[in-house]
Amino acid sequence: MMSSSKPKYTPRGYQTFILEKISELQGTNLLLELDCGLGKRFLTHQLVKERFPDKRFIIVVHSSSSLAETVDYLRNEYEGLDEELGEVSSRIPSGWRSNILKNKRVIVATPQVIDSLARKNLSLFDSFDVLLINEVDTIVRRGAGRTNLIFPWPTILHVFKKKWIIGMSGTLRDDHAVFTKEQLEIRKELNTLLRYIPNAHVISMDALYGTDVETYLEPTFITMNTVFDQRIRSISIVLDELIRDARQEISQALREQDNLELIEGDARRIHLLLERLPVSDELKGRYSSLLMLRKYVYAMPPKQFIRMFYNPYAKRFFNVSEMRRVLPDISAKTVRVLKIAQSHKKVLVLTSYLEMVSQIEEVLSNAGMSVLTITGSTQDKGEVLRRFREDDSVSVLVLSPVGERDLDIPQAEVMVICDTINTSKTMYQKMKRTRGGLVIILAYSGTSEEAKVSRLMKKILERYPWSTKVMAPMLDLE
Repeated sequence: MMSSSKPKYTPRGYQTFILEKISELQGTNLLLELDCGLGKRFLTHQLVKERFPDKRFIIVVHSSSSLAETVDYLRNEYEGLDEELGEVSSRIPSGWRSNILKNKRVIVATPQVIDSLARKNLSLFDSFDVLLINEVDTIVRRGAGRTNLIFPWPTILHVFKKKWIIGMSGTLRDDHAVFTKEQLEIRKELNTLLRYIPNAHVISMDALYGTDVETYLEPTFITMNTVFDQRIRSISIVLDELIRDARQEISQALREQDNLELIEGDARRIHLLLERLPVSDELKGRYSSLLMLRKYVYAMPPKQFIRMFYNPYAKRFFNVSEMRRVLPDISAKTVRVLKIAQSHKKVLVLTSYLEMVSQIEEVLSNAGMSVLTITGSTQDKGEVLRRFREDDSVSVLVLSPVGERDLDIPQAEVMVICDTINTSKTMYQKMKRTRGGLVIILAYSGTSEEAKVSRLMKKILERYPWSTKVMAPMLDLE
């Protein structure tokens, strides 16, 4: 006879190792790197319920959707937190929030609401013992700003500076730009976190080898699938040359002013420091526009990106009327997505622009496939995910870049990434949404995009060797 009670979970070996280490270091700030799918929420429950049942916790998550999932998980997946668990978020009327903070032992909250409450009454947080930060890496600012942390984390960490801080993240191996006056430093995010969460002990993925962690690692196989389109290749070659010319002009202008040390010959520094560089606004604008134009060419359907060429500078090098005549309505990448989807039962497709989401949905639907989409305007995200996970007739889910950090979709047999960004961590986190399996990155063959994807895969393999394997590129299917 089956029991109606909730299942009893037993910590895995590596989870026990982590819990024992945290117990041993009680009161010492801690940063935990634990890859996607290895149970950060389970560890959270173990900490607040089993290991430290007398301590008061504030658990910070970074979005409303993540908060809802975390509260549901802690309340419904395990036993024992029903009466002790509360939330303070935009879902809770402001008049109730103070009362919840006073009467619940374990609080799940968003940073914006904590900041708002702290500004009104700091004493609300006096009785809490532990600040547990989910996805702690996201508090680090990736671009220019007055602080190294995003709003409102400087305030929150100041409020909790005398408390026990535990930060959890899937990875702690990225770097970011740090600006001091006109200087730029590329710093490891872990170093920045250690600066603002002082004296923190780090438990990394490397520390878990020797436990049973490898038993639970689901390898992700990454491959590049090149897509041939001579017209896109021709446009790309011209844009690449114009971008190189603009970059050389920037370097030459800095050399003439004896400011070349600002970029140290690194193209990434040009991009990161662009707004601060002592070169003309025209040159800055041209360089930025060309980079964006190339991104549109790689990531949008042709008939949409053509609109971006109607500016005086681009029209000097491109015959827009001829482009409109010869470029197809349907992107070659959309055609490739269709071919891949027809060969698999469950396919997850990631693409950066709504125009591409719409085209992929239309083309695959016209081919008789059942397709769902999630974009920023999707109201019933949870229901869409449920249908994709549970309905065998639904074979494809197309996502724009919305809420990807919060999605776990192990039901997908293959993930197709239509276009990439340079940040290896962000791309890795996208790939891990399926908890293993095959990831196919599309790239136009013979273009700078192909070289970019090759560099990206190499960097991901170097930084996250425990669960990624790079396969040889797939040849064109034409």
